[in-house]
Amino acid sequence: MDYTIVVRKVEFGRYIANCPVIPECHAQGDTYEEAIQNAKESLSLCIEYMREQGQELPQEMGSEKVAVSG
Repeated sequence: MDYTIVVRKVEFGRYIANCPVIPECHAQGDTYEEAIQNAKESLSLCIEYMREQGQELPQEMGSEKVAVSG
């Protein structure tokens, strides 16, 4: 399965990553790449837990980057 991971840079140069369709999936890292890798591990653990609990895995319907003025 493919999921979108959103990464943002926060104070002190750290990066925070999350998966919008699986809100329990959070990760961080000192670099962008580390945040992505940690998010993949977190996502794998979340999916494993959901399967063990008999929960249906969410499916993304799509994502789009949009520009907003203001």
